[in-house]
Amino acid sequence: MATLEPDLILLDRYRRTRDARAFAEIVHRYAGAVYATCHRILRDPGSAEDAAQETFFRLMTRPQRVTSSVGGWLHRAATRLALDIQRSEASRRRREAEYENLQSLEASTWAEVAPKLDVALAALPEEPRELLVRHFLRGESQAELAAEAGTSPATLSRRMKDAVDALRQEMLHRGLSVSPLVLFKLLSQNGVCGAPAALKLGLGKMALLCRAHEAGIRLPASVRLIRGLISAPRAVYQVRWALAAAIFSLLVALLGSRTLSHIQIPHGPAVQPEHRIDADETMTARNGERLRAQLQIAN
Repeated sequence: MATLEPDLILLDRYRRTRDARAFAEIVHRYAGAVYATCHRILRDPGSAEDAAQETFFRLMTRPQRVTSSVGGWLHRAATRLALDIQRSEASRRRREAEYENLQSLEASTWAEVAPKLDVALAALPEEPRELLVRHFLRGESQAELAAEAGTSPATLSRRMKDAVDALRQEMLHRGLSVSPLVLFKLLSQNGVCGAPAALKLGLGKMALLCRAHEAGIRLPASVRLIRGLISAPRAVYQVRWALAAAIFSLLVALLGSRTLSHIQIPHGPAVQPEHRIDADETMTARNGERLRAQLQIAN
């Protein structure tokens, strides 16, 4: 049986040499856990895929930020990104406010636990958080974790119980009460989740970007293009503003600046005073030329 390379060694090799295979192996190990984290918070497959891809994109561009645990860093980054997306959606703000005002509820289903789980996990100290993430969200057995830590299964089981209790307390602070037995059962049944095919395809393309960078092809331009496509609403706004400005300019040309001088297009970039002065001077010069031509015709 081949021994798997530790995560930090893979990440260090990618950081130093941009080894695409090392990055692809990290993606293979953690894609499902990262996607599941985003999905538990956002409850939408498309938004969860976007957040998961952005999480790995940040790892790809900033590998030096990971110093202790690749899995822990990915979980925290995915949690923060998913929460940012959630807060940016106006339809979610009312729901968040309602959650803040709820009295402590006794949870018994995964639908009740899942929205609070990752926020509570992210608030835990590193050791219990890492233990819970690896066992419940990545599916590593307690025997494997005990062997890696060089401790007995009994000791590892005790640490796991303490970590679950700490997680329960964090969830209680957020208005949700759940018994240890119910929480352990729900985590065991629902924690591990495979990444969807579309996300795997997108992450495969990201690995190709790594290979392009490894081969000496300039990567930043491609990355900026991808990120520009992701932020399409901003591009739509810019196109809409450009069309409005063009229509306004056409009206000015047809009707004259005096007629439309009091009209302003809202939400657009401010017109600098010197630009207005130049426009007035140009129109004055044109009116003067027109008047001289009319006088010559009259004479």
